[in-house]
Order: sequence, then C-alpha cells, then structure tokens
Amino acid sequence: MTEQPEPPDIDFEEIYRDRVDGRGVPWDIGEPQPALAELVDMGWCRGQILDIGCGTGELGLALAARGHSVTGLDLAPSAIARARRKAAERGLKVDFVAADATELHGYDGYFDTVVDSGLLHCLQPSAQRRYLEVLRRICRPGAGVAVLCFADVPGAHTPDRGRLTERGLHELFTDGWDVEALEAAEILGLIGEGLGEMSAWPRDSKGRTPMTGWRLRARRTEH
Repeated sequence: MTEQPEPPDIDFEEIYRDRVDGRGVPWDIGEPQPALAELVDMGWCRGQILDIGCGTGELGLALAARGHSVTGLDLAPSAIARARRKAAERGLKVDFVAADATELHGYDGYFDTVVDSGLLHCLQPSAQRRYLEVLRRICRPGAGVAVLCFADVPGAHTPDRGRLTERGLHELFTDGWDVEALEAAEILGLIGEGLGEMSAWPRDSKGRTPMTGWRLRARRTEH
C-alpha cells in the first residue's frame, strides 16, 4: 500500500502578518473557544499553565485574568506580537514566546497544565508524533493536557484537513498518558465567503460557524 503524502505545511506567520489587526484569521474569534473556557471556569487548569499554539493570546489572557501563571507559545512572531499588545492593553502578565511546539526546548518538567486550542489538528502526522513527545517532556507527572481539535466523524462540519478520529487520538495519547475524557465539542470559526459548502454552514448570532470537534483531557502518568 502506497503511503499518502502529507499535506503542505501551513504558513501561520504569513496568515498573521497579512492580517495585522487579527481580522480575517478564521480561528481568531476574539475570545477563548467556549469548550476550553468551560475548563477554565470549572477550575480544571492549575499550577504553571502553557497555552500552546496560543495565536493572539485570548485563552492565555483569560487564564491570566483569573490569576494563573501562564506561558503562551506560538510559531508565528506576528501572532505573539499581537498577544503581547493585548496583554499590555489589559494590564495582564503572560510570558508570550515565539517557538515551535514540535521542537520545544528549555521547559522540561515545567508545566502542570497545557491547553491546546486547535494546534494538534494543524500538524502533519509526523509532526503530531513529535508534538506528543514534547508534551511528555515538558509536563510534570500528573499534569493535565486539554486538546480541542477537529473530529473525523460522519457528517462532520470541518475543513477536510486535520480531522482526527477517536481511535487516532487515543493512539497519540497512549505512551505516558491516561485519557480522562474524550467528548464531542464545538469549535467556532469565522468562515468567509467563497469557500463553497463551508460558506453555507450555519452561523451563530455573532457570525461564527460551529464546527465538529473533540475535547480531550489527558493526565501525564509517572512513567
């Protein structure tokens, strides 16, 4: 059986650089994704927290507003610059850093909580495996990881790229993890015109399109 080629990498820096004010970035809805904001509200996040793939920082800033110690990492320097401006405007302290989540160094055993709002499903399969190796390395034993990602299920309203099956997620979070919960969850996006079927998907009162996702919570084991 011939192995399928991986899709080309997404140039996130180009996307953010061309939209300096943040408008027009489909996943930048101006607030944390509700499925992860719910975890913040219920007190699930604790200790040293990493918002990985933080974009322009809404989730990390929401955590900081509640008094948490937060680091935000993103590959795109333009996104990090915007996140730092937001933090300054709101009087909040978050350590926003431009870094590659699949090649991350300097944080071994540092974090008690990691929140991933749409990073995992943007990575190619080989990069997803490297990313899980990074998560194992930077999380302390007992640390919690929450991932919000596109779901590969029948009738899913998601882009074609990056969908993850239930089985695929469990396989990624096997070595060194206990999966606490894997449940259906909406991902909100700003879907513009001219995108065929996607442009016709339903929108909420704020013009955001609910898409089909998973919310996974896993706990780093001792081994």
